Amino acid sequence: MARYEALLHTSSQDLNHHRQVAEQLAQTLKVELTWLDRRNATLALLLPPQGISVQLLLEFRGHGDITVLVSSREGMGKGAPQSQACFERVLALLSAQLPGAQQRYRSDRDGPIRQR
Repeated sequence: MARYEALLHTSSQDLNHHRQVAEQLAQTLKVELTWLDRRNATLALLLPPQGISVQLLLEFRGHGDITVLVSSREGMGKGAPQSQACFERVLALLSAQLPGAQQRYRSDRDGPIRQR
């Protein structure tokens, strides 16, 4: 099972702004956004060509921190290339919407355990 996680830090601590960013991300990806509560949202994507189902979870943690989690059933034996490409795209889209956002952690670069 593929699992990619990142922690972004933004200068904005406005939860309403972050919610708008999540809504815009869903519109760009042409998927439905579901709010689990005030600070957590999920999106479900199907990746072509094989139709791999990917779950994207956004957690707005306060102090400008946003956790991005992409998970799928794609095997990690070959690095889960489709899930990783989805992860890269989501991070690029978020970075474009959140100028100045800094990646403080990425599971595919910094290791499987969050390092702070």
